[in-house]
Amino acid sequence: MSIAEIKEEISRMTPDEKAEIVRAIGWEYDAWDLQMIEDGKPGGKLHRLGAEALAEYKRGECEAWP
Repeated sequence: MSIAEIKEEISRMTPDEKAEIVRAIGWEYDAWDLQMIEDGKPGGKLHRLGAEALAEYKRGECEAWP
């Protein structure tokens, strides 16, 4: 498997699967990384914030980025 194929496969992984790969390689996420993973899961703070932002966008409440 080429590096390009590995990168493509990683892009389709869930955050938990990516964390498992990192552990298998021997790297470890720090506390901030682990918190972001938890917050990004359904029901987490980051997930809720994203849902709120998307709802605001769909209601036309967002300004265009310059």
